[in-house]
Amino acid sequence: MKSLGEQPFGALTPLLAPRSVAVIGASDRAGNLGGLAVGFLQKFGFRGPVWPVNAGRSSVAGVPCFRDLGALPETPDLAILAVPAESVVDVARDCIAAGVPSAIVWAGGFAEGDEDGRARQRELTELCLGSALKLCGPNCIGVINTAIGLTASFSSLMTEIDHFTPGRVSMISQSGGIAVNAHARAQALGLGFRVTVSCGNEAALGIPDFMRALIDDDGTRVIAVYTEGISDPAGFVDALAMARSRGKPVVVLKGGATEASGRAALAHTGRLAGSDRTYDAIFREFAAIRVFSPDEMLEVALQLASLPPGCLPAGNRVLISTFGGGSGVIATDQCAREGLEVPPLDAETRRKLAPILTPLASSMNPVDLTPGSMTNPKNRETLPEVLDILAHAPGIDQYLCFSSGFGGLAPQFADMFDQVRVRAEKSMGLSWLAPPEGIVPRLAASGVMVFTEHARLIRAAAHLSRYAADLRHRIRVVTPDRTGFPWFDFVRGESVVTEDTVAGILTAAGLPVAPGRIARTHDEAVAVAQEVGFNVAMKVISPAITHRAAAGLVALDIVTGAAVAATFATFQARAGELGQSLDGVWVQHMFRGRVELLVTAFRDREFGVIVGCGMGGGMTEIIDDVVFTRAPIDAAGAEDLLRRLRTLRRIPALLNSNQTRLAADFIAGFSALVATAPWPGFTLEVNPLKIGEDSVAAVDGLLIIEPMVQLSS
Repeated sequence: MKSLGEQPFGALTPLLAPRSVAVIGASDRAGNLGGLAVGFLQKFGFRGPVWPVNAGRSSVAGVPCFRDLGALPETPDLAILAVPAESVVDVARDCIAAGVPSAIVWAGGFAEGDEDGRARQRELTELCLGSALKLCGPNCIGVINTAIGLTASFSSLMTEIDHFTPGRVSMISQSGGIAVNAHARAQALGLGFRVTVSCGNEAALGIPDFMRALIDDDGTRVIAVYTEGISDPAGFVDALAMARSRGKPVVVLKGGATEASGRAALAHTGRLAGSDRTYDAIFREFAAIRVFSPDEMLEVALQLASLPPGCLPAGNRVLISTFGGGSGVIATDQCAREGLEVPPLDAETRRKLAPILTPLASSMNPVDLTPGSMTNPKNRETLPEVLDILAHAPGIDQYLCFSSGFGGLAPQFADMFDQVRVRAEKSMGLSWLAPPEGIVPRLAASGVMVFTEHARLIRAAAHLSRYAADLRHRIRVVTPDRTGFPWFDFVRGESVVTEDTVAGILTAAGLPVAPGRIARTHDEAVAVAQEVGFNVAMKVISPAITHRAAAGLVALDIVTGAAVAATFATFQARAGELGQSLDGVWVQHMFRGRVELLVTAFRDREFGVIVGCGMGGGMTEIIDDVVFTRAPIDAAGAEDLLRRLRTLRRIPALLNSNQTRLAADFIAGFSALVATAPWPGFTLEVNPLKIGEDSVAAVDGLLIIEPMVQLSS
């Protein structure tokens, strides 16, 4: 670990690992948070001097008190502003004048409140951005660094414990309550946290700033993040990229996941791509692990931190051992739901196990060791060898060991597991139902996360498997190569751009499109059909009618000129019934394809242009199988994006390798095109892209441009 002189947290070292702390506004008055902080810093053995600052006090908590910052023996690294909201800006200005490098503001009454509070925060932000002051808050619980006894916080956690257990997980949270509760539970598990940051309203420093600091910190193995909204999306992306490149896992709990998309429902994309799916795409791109509850966040982070270096799973194959067959049956079902495989053990491993397992044991997978493996002294002697054989079984990526009870024999089994875990070359996890007293802290002392429910360990194992897979994927944003695409040659201000124009855009971009042309009379329709070749499809072109099939304005597999003319007349009559005029009828060759995909893109206000693909045609919304990422991506990334589709994972034969390559080439080219789109808000959708035996073609397309469409936040 870096020494303090080496700036363990980079530019935020004075804030997260200060050498001295001033507590401004501290007193011994009951309920004074500054006085409470001075007492906490003493209680938990902060290594540097603590200086209360209050012109009306001579001492606080038995420590000499100073009238102002200028009276201090030296400039503190950190100032805790334990003052009311109305005084914060003036005190922050004093800190800047005194050269204090960092500060924490606990007080509420800023942007989370009324207009006066929002104005107060704007003033505080402008003050900090115009200076070198690194400020955490306001409206936060503060910072805890267990390695140095820093308790720059008023959390009740410090009244409930006598000491901190230093850990290898650090947490950043916009919610003080989420952060403190997670830290308290980690403490109770005997594993602890390293640094806990409650960043509150983020007037100056935000989640990305703290992430970068923790990525720099050698003592932080895993970063946990709770966020309800990212104030600096570009900075967040950069921090995630930095964490990925440094091999430091980030576990994210994102609040507000059910916010409805504001994008209009004219295109399928509007119903399939909300802001939450954009976050999903960002997290997958950078291998951030998304979780959905505080418990899940804590357990996954602690399990990651417990792994020896280099023990991430190579795949999704797990080995399960139990001390009762029923647990294994249930666990196998749970693994399947989480996307984990439970393959049979190889013959050689079973041969090694045969002479040393109990007579009632099963060497299948799950492996039922039976309770007799521990209760019978003879079997207990060979159990370490059994565990070691299982831990080194080939063709297995994670070993999940399920235990329960054992009473006085529990310490022996705990030691067996820990010794095997140290020697194993793969990820191991332990779940222990109703562990006897002392077992959890005994294993925690060796860095082992003990789950007390088998399903939770399985869930964590699935996260580890997906995280390792995400680290291997090739989805990367690449440099756009169509910066000069002539968008305005095709589009001049329309809100809904119809299929004929979209076909022209795609063709100009070099993307394959099923040949077609617009016709405005019966005779033109027949001529176009003969030109593009029968069989043909006919579709009405009208900006006001975007779901044409439902309106009876699409006809497929037309085989003669007479049928084309008759269909044209039918469309005219139907449009009249609907009170709509027609721009014409799109007559298009019927391209044959065995698989239909949706390929789509839109501009997200936080993360820029997003491209997606999914199962298309009439099944798009029924099965809701679509994935997104930032644009543009190359063909290799597009292949990996396709492989994320549930349908193609379950039925890989739908696309052979050549068809997958052709589809990926289209998606990559499409993503390069849309990355250069000039509009602040738009949706461009191809549905379907048909995949033939040796070619692909866009068959239908729609472009929607703001301001008519409100983009989701």
